[in-house]
Amino acid sequence: MITYLKGTVEKIAENSMVIDVNGIGYHVICSARTINEASNYAGVIHIFTMLSVREDSWTLYGFISEQERFWFNTLTSVQGVGGKVAVAILSAISDEDIYNAFLTGDKNMFTRADGVGQKLATRIITELKEKIIGKIDLNVQLATSAAIESSVLGDVISALSNLGYQKADILRVVSSMKMDSDAGFDVLLKRVLSKLSSGV
Repeated sequence: MITYLKGTVEKIAENSMVIDVNGIGYHVICSARTINEASNYAGVIHIFTMLSVREDSWTLYGFISEQERFWFNTLTSVQGVGGKVAVAILSAISDEDIYNAFLTGDKNMFTRADGVGQKLATRIITELKEKIIGKIDLNVQLATSAAIESSVLGDVISALSNLGYQKADILRVVSSMKMDSDAGFDVLLKRVLSKLSSGV
C-alpha cells in the first residue's frame, strides 16, 4: 500500500493532481479541500494516500490530512459509497460537519454532495453511528439514541465548541446527563454549560 507521497505538484485539475516523486508522476484523485490546499504549496508537498485496487483499475486517492483519509475509508465502508462519492462528500462537507451530521441525523448535510440522495444519506448516517461512536478520539459515547437523534443537541455542541470548549469534554458531560429529547436549545445549553463550568 502507498501510504503517502512527498514531492512537487506538477499539475492540478478539478478533482485530481499529478505529483512528481523523484521523476515519477503519480495521478492522485483528491477532494476540493485537498486541491485548494495543494494549490498553496510552492515547494514539496506531503499527501496521505489510499490505493484502491480493482480488477479493472488501480486508483490512487490523496488527502491533505490523516483525518481526511480516515473519513474517506470510513465513508467507503458504507454500502453504496464508492471512492467517487466519498470524494464528493469530502469536497462538500468539512470533517466536523460530517461528524455533526451523523450525530444529529442531518441528512440534508450529506445531500449537498453530488451523487448523494436522501436514501443514501440515511444509510450513511445509520452506518456511521455504528462505526464511529467511540472510535474517533472522543473516548466517550452518548447515553441515549434520543440524544444522538436530537438536532438541538447538535446545535448545543456546536455552540459550545465555538465558545472554546473541547468537544471531548462536551460529549463527556452529555453522556453523563439524562437527556430530554423535547428540551429546547436554551434549556440544553444552560444544562450542559452549567456542568462544564462546574467541572463535573
